[in-house]
Amino acid sequence: MRRGYLINMTVLLLLIPLLLLAATYESISSAVVVNQAERGLMERQYFSTVTLRDDLQNAVDLSFKRAYIALTEYVINHSFVSNASEALEELMKYGTIGGNISPTMGGVTLESWYSNFVNYLSSMGMSIEPSTPEELFNSHMEMLIGPVDSFHVAVRVKLRNITITDSSGRVRYSGDFPANGYVYSIVSVEGFEDPFIVRMLNGLYTRIIEPCRIPYPGEEYGYYNVNKSEDINELVLNWCYVGLYDNASAGVYYPTVLERFEGTVNTNPNGHHSYYLHLAETFQNALGMKPTPVGLTTFIVPNRTIDKALLGAIQSIGGSIPDNYDSVDYYFLKCVVPPYSCNVTGTPVSPEQRRFQLDNYTKKALFDNASG
Repeated sequence: MRRGYLINMTVLLLLIPLLLLAATYESISSAVVVNQAERGLMERQYFSTVTLRDDLQNAVDLSFKRAYIALTEYVINHSFVSNASEALEELMKYGTIGGNISPTMGGVTLESWYSNFVNYLSSMGMSIEPSTPEELFNSHMEMLIGPVDSFHVAVRVKLRNITITDSSGRVRYSGDFPANGYVYSIVSVEGFEDPFIVRMLNGLYTRIIEPCRIPYPGEEYGYYNVNKSEDINELVLNWCYVGLYDNASAGVYYPTVLERFEGTVNTNPNGHHSYYLHLAETFQNALGMKPTPVGLTTFIVPNRTIDKALLGAIQSIGGSIPDNYDSVDYYFLKCVVPPYSCNVTGTPVSPEQRRFQLDNYTKKALFDNASG
């Protein structure tokens, strides 16, 4: 009997560590499972927000570049638009311009991107609100499109008040996206056809936007020398473009690149020109850029030995060239293409190129010491 007691005690003593080990293992296993589940949810939260940021940036980059190409083609082949900023926004969102589908967009739109992203999150057991592109565009997306400087346009985008939840209903993200700042995309207009010149001359003449050797004449970049024939030839023969500041007091305004899609410089304080200048200042400040001109111009000189194609195009549309005009392309074409509007005229810049005529302010802006 005593032996049985001892055996039972021995067994019991041996079982206690085993029971403790089993309990400890169960507790550890439970904690590991819980931690793995929480880590998985955290990883999905991180993955979804990082993916959203990267996807949004890529979608904005692609759709903005494609929209600029589509708008250029539309104006060249059809007509000027009343608001280039709004036209680019419509193209980016829906792939349409004036409600008509643009084949150039090819489905590279924010509408398609968001629909695909909603479906992607759903496949991961997650959801996002707003759940449709229509809701997103109507109430949850902030978009601003305008010139950055003479040779660049930009868009900035922010998603407002979005919510991402997992399959359990737990909120994984709520608020604006990005939480701080905006998603930016910038497009260089160098290498593109100038829509203003092509449209004004009915597709019979074109120029490609390329900066001149001194793209922004001024104290920082330097000036052209009015007494050097090579500097005059740079502006007359190379068909290049320069960026210049307006001179409101002189009544001289240079169209921004977006106004070249509209065919006008609206100098009314509530018009597009003032608005685009304001947008450029907003973008330059936000992006940490130094103040840079926004006006964009090239120079047109109607000389038969220099530019026969230009003279032929003007004649083909019934235009005529007066003796006194301004070679700044915007003023020149408004002066020689019906209906005529010669509100700014000039005088010859040099004896060698007497058909190169500029107003006094543009002379000063280009050559500094050539005030007339």
